[in-house]
Amino acid sequence: MANEITLVSAGAPQSGVMACIDVYCGDTGAHFNASYMTSPEIRKVIEGDGRKPDILVAPEKHMLDYGDRNLLDGGSLMRVGDVDVGVAVRVGADFPDVSSVAALREAIMAADRVLYNSAISGQYIVNMIDGLGIADDVAAKTERFPSAAALMERIGKGQGNEIGFGQIPAIRRLSEHGVVVVASLPTELGNTTTYVAGVINSNASRVTKGFLGFIETPRARDILDAAGIV
Repeated sequence: MANEITLVSAGAPQSGVMACIDVYCGDTGAHFNASYMTSPEIRKVIEGDGRKPDILVAPEKHMLDYGDRNLLDGGSLMRVGDVDVGVAVRVGADFPDVSSVAALREAIMAADRVLYNSAISGQYIVNMIDGLGIADDVAAKTERFPSAAALMERIGKGQGNEIGFGQIPAIRRLSEHGVVVVASLPTELGNTTTYVAGVINSNASRVTKGFLGFIETPRARDILDAAGIV
């Protein structure tokens, strides 16, 4: 489609980004082709030889790295918001006590299975479990998944006493798989990922750059806040 804006985003802020796109298109008549990927998949796109998107939304530390390597316009970066990691279980399952570090540690040890993804939040959970001193104890009952969708589908179809971890907006967005947020991680362990948006080419069209400007408006902020991207 002529004048179509291509956007690639990490999965965690997907619901908020999608809602912002809908409003922006309604206001401007712009057309978007949006794709949502894990951080490793995004890296392959940005570092590869294929066509690059017009707009990228990804964790801030990755975006700064891409800007430093001239893989995108580092001067265009616009904050989208922060996303926290939380605990998820299937609908109808008992909620584990995760109100403190000690309680979370006990809940992980007591679980039949420990479930999380292979993206940025999953790597945080790897480090967290290692820091709790229980990595060897739970290794045999741990399952990891390539995407938030695959993870939530597995949690929703689970049985017994299982505990899952994911970014809270993704858990909410994929609730149709039969998953529910238990709580954020305890304050001492809480992991927050900041997501930012940027254009790949500094010569991007006015309408393309305008989407970044829209993200910082109060209207977009309300949309993102409602999606759990604060």
